Amino acid sequence: MLTTISLTFGSREILQSIIDKYPQRRFKMMQASAHSNKLALFDLSGEETVFKSPVKLTVLDESLNANLNGLFYYQSFQVNGDRQKLLHNSLQKVIEDATGMNGGLMLSVDNKAEATTLVLLTAWQDFESLTAWKESDTFKSLLTFTTRGSDNGYYDEIYKSVY
Repeated sequence: MLTTISLTFGSREILQSIIDKYPQRRFKMMQASAHSNKLALFDLSGEETVFKSPVKLTVLDESLNANLNGLFYYQSFQVNGDRQKLLHNSLQKVIEDATGMNGGLMLSVDNKAEATTLVLLTAWQDFESLTAWKESDTFKSLLTFTTRGSDNGYYDEIYKSVY
């Protein structure tokens, strides 16, 4: 079971040099679909990060035999108080009911300033599969956490594999 992942951002040249320097790692270079020049490098090896400026995430739960291939849908939720437990339970249900997805991870951010941030990282075969899931009751159960407000922060991004 994967216990940690990390990611970093940079130019194709910089990210490729990291891949070349650590060929034994399980890296995925991904491009943000909404920002065609924004590249991210995901380290799915579960080992200590080699990135100088990483986003480090701890795996809280994962779908059985998570296959992290295809598109990545990265959702970051930050809620306070009683809603934190409700969000945790809702994300756990998404991971348990992985219908249509290649795999999924529920993660926490390893950063004291973002200690209340939970991340849902799901993998999809294609945009059509992701779009269909976004119409499902499972996804709709997350909608109360996807609006930004004084007690709720949300960010999402779709990443596609560069190679």
